[in-house]
Amino acid sequence: MTTSAKAGTAKSGPPRAAHGEPAEVETLSREECLQILRDSPTGCLALATDGAPKLRPVNFVVDDWSIIVRTGEGQILDAALEGRHAAFQVLGTDGFEHTGASVNVAGKLEALETNEFLLGLPLRPWASGQRDRFVRLSAAQISGRRIPTGRGNR
Repeated sequence: MTTSAKAGTAKSGPPRAAHGEPAEVETLSREECLQILRDSPTGCLALATDGAPKLRPVNFVVDDWSIIVRTGEGQILDAALEGRHAAFQVLGTDGFEHTGASVNVAGKLEALETNEFLLGLPLRPWASGQRDRFVRLSAAQISGRRIPTGRGNR
């Protein structure tokens, strides 16, 4: 028995459709990735730390080739003030249809000076507390994958 089997995890391998056939995985273009980002209300920001990465769910907007997050004092703002690298992901799945897509963005964080443009963005804090700071993640790298609806996925 392998270590992963002992831990109760499934064997890795190609994604499988509902009936066990290999599912097709499409690589998304940069433009398709941006559209999925624009259509997604929330994502997960991964901050590099001295220990394990810190994952933070956030709402966001896409501005040109970057992700903008509204935040307050704390780890996200600190990482941006230090210009740290970070990653961001949106994930959409349909368990019934066995389809889904994910978009991953990697880049550098930057703290932005609050201005009229930023305050006018359709970006309202979901969490309580003072959230009057803005952070940008450049999309230095962007990639996406999709398992489409099709034969074998039903």
